[in-house]
Amino acid sequence: MTDNKLHAILAYLGALPFVACAILPWLGMAAIPGIGECAYVSATYGVAIASFMAGIHWGTYLYRQDSLPINLLLTSNAITLAVWFAFLLAPITVSLAVNAAAFLALLVVDYRLAGAGLISAPYLQLRRNVTLIVVASLVLAII
Repeated sequence: MTDNKLHAILAYLGALPFVACAILPWLGMAAIPGIGECAYVSATYGVAIASFMAGIHWGTYLYRQDSLPINLLLTSNAITLAVWFAFLLAPITVSLAVNAAAFLALLVVDYRLAGAGLISAPYLQLRRNVTLIVVASLVLAII
């Protein structure tokens, strides 16, 4: 993936709902009117974004499976199912924790892809930065 300002802007903007849902309760606003509790909003958004990120890996598997250092078909499906089942079956704090673990796992996969020359260093740096923001926000939401 080449260096592109648009995907960087979109990635950081995509982290904003996590940041907002982590900070709002600390400011006395546990729920977003018309939407729901901040923890619930963060967990549902986490399922969507983790699934989206895993879907990118699945797409990569479909067109580059011969040169991958890891089976992205299996990892992408495992991560998606983990966040979904945690959301459906576990308390919200567990769902948030599984989301955080999923984003870290997706980053580890991206490090492996970068090592194989399949993603660029600037993109990996962007992924690392956004993942740290998202994981910090999820941890703050758990606290």
